[in-house]
Amino acid sequence: MLSLVYRSAWDVSLEERPVPDRIKDNQVLVRIRATGICGTDLGIISGKYHAKPSTILGHESAGEVVRVGPDVSTLRPGDRVVIDPTYYCGQCAMCRTGRQNHCVRKGETETGVSSDGTFTDYYVTEDRFLYKLADHVSYEEATMTEPLSCMLTGIDQMRLLPNFRAVILGAGPIGMLYSYALASKGVSGSIVEISEHRLQIAASVAPERWNVYASMEDALTAMSPDNRQVDIIVDTTGIMATQAIAALAHGGYLMLVGLRDGESSFNPKEIVDRSLKIIGSIDSLGTFATAHYMIERKVVPVGKLITHRFPLTEYQEAFRTLGCDLQKRALTPCSTAVKVILHSGT
Repeated sequence: MLSLVYRSAWDVSLEERPVPDRIKDNQVLVRIRATGICGTDLGIISGKYHAKPSTILGHESAGEVVRVGPDVSTLRPGDRVVIDPTYYCGQCAMCRTGRQNHCVRKGETETGVSSDGTFTDYYVTEDRFLYKLADHVSYEEATMTEPLSCMLTGIDQMRLLPNFRAVILGAGPIGMLYSYALASKGVSGSIVEISEHRLQIAASVAPERWNVYASMEDALTAMSPDNRQVDIIVDTTGIMATQAIAALAHGGYLMLVGLRDGESSFNPKEIVDRSLKIIGSIDSLGTFATAHYMIERKVVPVGKLITHRFPLTEYQEAFRTLGCDLQKRALTPCSTAVKVILHSGT
């Protein structure tokens, strides 16, 4: 089977790997149909995020059941499914204290990072990590389930009120999905994006009662002209934390979700005195089924965020569309794409 394999920073290529011929009693062999390119994939390729050498990349995926183990009773060959890639053992200290997204086995089981992923033709997983797709949900739309579930995990860490005002920094897939996730809780807000192209896309698909602006200053002035402060700021860029703290109202939340190295500074006294909350959030924790439901019921119009599609064989062009040039070994900000999907096989 054709697989996109990571060797080291900037060294990824297509290889032939054997199709898995053995599955355990509770496992399922899935024929991969579509996989979304995640910012984590770009980070791995560019050397900014660690992955295990010789690992097949990819984790935002959907496909068709090919074979099931003897203990699998809920699925059968031909079923269309979306894959929850966040494996957890259920037995370690993290799992038993409600932190399955930090399972101690993550260093060997993280799909597309430390364990073979889904930029390939076939993938094996346990039946508990598969969800059937309704007929009207495409494989492409289904790939957005995992990233949406990560956004829901993030907002589950906040005590939200429907009259909260939010600002999201960045109109990439993560920023847009956070706007939908917050809107589903009744929160209104603004999306900030410096790219004119992405700004136009965001304006056309933003949730009701959400606006888009080219700067955080413009968003704050429009939403809160008296004190230029809001209740929630979601930083998808990884570089705006220091500026964001000053723009938070008392008791406000700063959600950090950008996987980028850097340094931010703040005064601990200010955090205490103003009851501010700084939250980091990664991966999915008990929210995959909800994300699956929201996409199936069209609560979130995920299809509108998919701007480009490529066959797996054109992976270099797909990554280049997102600003990741394998030949030049350069990662630059992308302004022409939001979500890019790779299709496996035919």
